[in-house]
Amino acid sequence: MNRALLFFVGAATAALVAATPARADKAHDTLRVAFDQPVRLIDALQNPNPEANLVDRTVMDNLIAYDVATKTFKGQAAESWTQIDPTTLELKLRHGIKFTDGTDFDADDAIYSFNYALDPTANFLFKDSRFGWIDRAEKIDQYTIRVHSKEPTGIMLARLWSGPPMLPAHVHSKLADKTDFGRKPVGTGPYKVESFDAATGATVLVKNAYYNWGGYEPAAKIGRIEIQPIPDAQTRLAKILVGDLDLIFNAEYDDAKNVAGQNPNYKVFVAPTISFSYILFDAADRSGIHYLKDKRVREALERSIDREGLRKALLPPEFSSKPAMAAMCHQEHYGCAWSQQPVSYDPAKAKALLAEAGLKDGFDLELLTWGQARTIAEAVAGDFRKIGVRASVNATSINVFQKARGDGKAQTQVVLWDNGGGAPDVDTTAAFYFLPGSRNYNADEELTKLTDQGSHEIDPAKRTAIYTKLFDKVNEERYAMPLVELPAILVESKDLVVDTNHLKPEGFLFNRLSWTP
Repeated sequence: MNRALLFFVGAATAALVAATPARADKAHDTLRVAFDQPVRLIDALQNPNPEANLVDRTVMDNLIAYDVATKTFKGQAAESWTQIDPTTLELKLRHGIKFTDGTDFDADDAIYSFNYALDPTANFLFKDSRFGWIDRAEKIDQYTIRVHSKEPTGIMLARLWSGPPMLPAHVHSKLADKTDFGRKPVGTGPYKVESFDAATGATVLVKNAYYNWGGYEPAAKIGRIEIQPIPDAQTRLAKILVGDLDLIFNAEYDDAKNVAGQNPNYKVFVAPTISFSYILFDAADRSGIHYLKDKRVREALERSIDREGLRKALLPPEFSSKPAMAAMCHQEHYGCAWSQQPVSYDPAKAKALLAEAGLKDGFDLELLTWGQARTIAEAVAGDFRKIGVRASVNATSINVFQKARGDGKAQTQVVLWDNGGGAPDVDTTAAFYFLPGSRNYNADEELTKLTDQGSHEIDPAKRTAIYTKLFDKVNEERYAMPLVELPAILVESKDLVVDTNHLKPEGFLFNRLSWTP
């Protein structure tokens, strides 16, 4: 939103800011939040989209949690664990955990959750990448289970951080259509679902009174959370101006500052995250564009991108002044390492490389993108056009993007990455992009081999060496390049406090929000 339009909205609503009392706020212990995408199901298995995962993570529990401050794994539904051998992890479950319907949680629920995730008849997105490593889970006693991996792995805890979520066997097993669970979820997390409208995505969460059993994740501090989908960014900003919301995220920094400046009841909070945007080329020629098989063409495209200009234009000053990312992994990722830098910005060299590749007159190129990355994709397309590449942007919904990518139709991708919703280990990134499958657009056997080695290596130093080779080759072959880091821009009530000890790309977790004393 430009300043003139923002001023117009502010002037038109100034009287309402003063005259309209807040329907819900700190005094009412109710947080009103806007999502830019509707939640269709509160189920991270069936609907692994960012907004759904944000709700699911506070309603459902996993076995393992992660402490960002100390970079250590903590117990959530699991109280403790022991590595029996390179393929076997024994976990002791906490006593006293209850589902929101009052039913006790124990090993039977945990085993059911694993069995459902592994059931060959249960189809859901990312199933193999998230749970394909598991051989089986077995019950030892009422509060002890063992998880067996198919092969030795040093990242079992990191993978259990990602799930499976602990499902109530007495509810989930009776559903003929398992997607029905996401409409009326029953979990053990800090919040429970009071109401959910699958048609609109409107959701109400309230404190889970049963969440008192000592999990690492803190209990809910705000009594009630009302979530409404508002896809239009200008409408979200206007509602902040008139005091109809307490929190919005995915805001543009300048817009956020302007809105908060017009309503003294709000503030801007910039939260660091592990999210970033990147560009990835179809080096494997799955789309049949042909040109991108040539490393010279990929390098020409990378050299034409003014990354520093992008960062200065799109990042808050406190972030744009920091060094740019140098590899396809953030330093907060466990195992992220590299020694080779990406190419420098050099449009003249880019044009020379295109001429050397026989493309001095350029070529047509489509950039596939979705969501927040659209602005970045449009800027990149502009840089490409300056060197003669006729770039266009195809901005889609995430579901359309995922299908096009899976079908091999993505000539070049300019999108966002959050390491699988904030997973702590870099194996998530490596496995997502470099193992054989629908997301692999390089077909590089060495990258596949290094990814496999990294996931099986137990020694931390050896793992780091493996990933250094992997990310160096990505840089050297110009397969992909990070573009702009993505801190979370929140516009929030001045009475709201955000605890940032987590890896969520949205910048907050509901159970880590509280009111000022």
